[in-house]
Amino acid sequence: MRLKHLQTNRQFMLGNTIVFVGVIFVVVLFIYLSLRMQAQKSDTHYYTEVYSIALEEGFAGGAYTVYMNDSIVFDGSISEASQVIEVKRFAEESSLLIVDKATEQVAIFELPTEGGTFRYAKKDGEVIQTNP
Repeated sequence: MRLKHLQTNRQFMLGNTIVFVGVIFVVVLFIYLSLRMQAQKSDTHYYTEVYSIALEEGFAGGAYTVYMNDSIVFDGSISEASQVIEVKRFAEESSLLIVDKATEQVAIFELPTEGGTFRYAKKDGEVIQTNP
């Protein structure tokens, strides 16, 4: 009488091979998806427009902080009659904030998307834009 041999070793190896192939497939899938997402992130817009911000009359002798959106573009005192700050556009929409450190007054201005030169003066304690 012949006994049938159990094929447990063969079944165990076949099961391990199936799990190994599944793990390799999942790893390759995640690498592909991460490379695809990096390629999509690199398609961001680079803007060529430049804003020239001229702080003219009334700013001399004071300390100011100038923000564009949420980034500081100037922080210090102005000793000359005119201070020009050039900033490359880095967002789709831009706002300019001029903060007087002595009085903590904030002046907010919307900037157009085309860039250009914008002149500001301080009269009677308020910051105004002198060119449209």
